[in-house]
Amino acid sequence: MTRRTVLRVSGVAGSTLLVGAAAATPASATAEALSPEQRTMALRVAKAGAIYPIEVPGFGEGGTASSRATASRLRATEARLRPARLAAVRTGADLLISQGLLAAPRPALLAGIGRAAATAAPAERQGLIALAALGAATVSRHFDPASDSLATVWIGGLAHLHEQGMRPDALRHLETR
Repeated sequence: MTRRTVLRVSGVAGSTLLVGAAAATPASATAEALSPEQRTMALRVAKAGAIYPIEVPGFGEGGTASSRATASRLRATEARLRPARLAAVRTGADLLISQGLLAAPRPALLAGIGRAAATAAPAERQGLIALAALGAATVSRHFDPASDSLATVWIGGLAHLHEQGMRPDALRHLETR
């Protein structure tokens, strides 16, 4: 057997292994994806954050902030997350779901997020922040779903309102869009 034959055979075998590994990746990624309920909660948080306390600017993207909070954009943004960050998002979504907020009206959802953030254990609060960051990045591609900066401010603001006994006021002029 010549050196060229060995390289060619090992190259083909290596390619087969790589193709097999690539084929296995989506199955493992699917196991880490959000459940339908978690995805629904993430989309609800994205829509609430799109207009509260102000409408998120488009940064060159068309449509209103609320119109950009779509299931397809959420899935695309979710796909950009690493497994550990996705686990945090699941924690945040599960916390809100466990508090009965999956179908709550937007003002009650915002108040519930504030209550959850104010009373959450550190890992749960980090989950809420990760969930809010996913929502922000769904509404605007300008934001990074793995960055906590914007989401920390939003979650902290809602927690502060709860601690002060105040309810977030829905922006009525944006509710009808």
